[in-house]
Amino acid sequence: MRPYVKNILSASLTVALSLGVGGAAVAGSGNNAFVIQETPPNVSDGNSLSIDQSGASNSSVAGVSRTDTPADDGANTISLLPDQNDTQSPGISAPYMSFDSGEAATQRGSGNSASIVAGSDTQVGLFQSGEYNDGTIDAGSGQVLLYQEGNNNSGTLTTASGASAASLLQEGNYNVGTVTVDGSNAEGLLTQVGDRNTTNLDVTTAGASVSYTVEGNNTSTSLPASVVSTSGGGQVTIIQRPLGSQ
Repeated sequence: MRPYVKNILSASLTVALSLGVGGAAVAGSGNNAFVIQETPPNVSDGNSLSIDQSGASNSSVAGVSRTDTPADDGANTISLLPDQNDTQSPGISAPYMSFDSGEAATQRGSGNSASIVAGSDTQVGLFQSGEYNDGTIDAGSGQVLLYQEGNNNSGTLTTASGASAASLLQEGNYNVGTVTVDGSNAEGLLTQVGDRNTTNLDVTTAGASVSYTVEGNNTSTSLPASVVSTSGGGQVTIIQRPLGSQ
């Protein structure tokens, strides 16, 4: 079997920097982007990635790690699900994701596309594996992670200035997920496991940490799950499954 074709910062990657008078960098002097694109041989539809860090003074674009347990020190680790010992949430894979500065933002497969606009002091992690996955990230602040494994998934993540984290994990096919975090120091974490699920999550309350998990097929929300107010912020967990499942 022939190996994958690997491009590192290839022609299909665009990195935009804002320049001032005389060509000096206005923003982006502390920024970095580490990207790998892998496409099977004899495939006409390559992967495309656009990165704009012109509005950031210090941001990073790199990879995403998945693990069944949090990091030893808990730093930069985002829990997508309740504790594995929680009897209300058995059997769901990959409860943790974290930004991994040592790994590249990765597009593996064919026809995947992503657009990243990173604001000040933002860490963006990207992983796409499969075919025709699409990701859009508009990060005003915080740690923003997108992990897509499957085909034809669509993910959109938006964070306002002051937001802490926004994460989306899609494991399956034809899922559509949207995460918007407007609250100061707030987190919005959305997981879709299955096929053809459409889910929106809005977090507008300061200090709130919201985990929304959908496990199943063909689920949809006509209105977003919107967390507007909780007592002093706090943690909110939502799990959606087909009737009769444990």
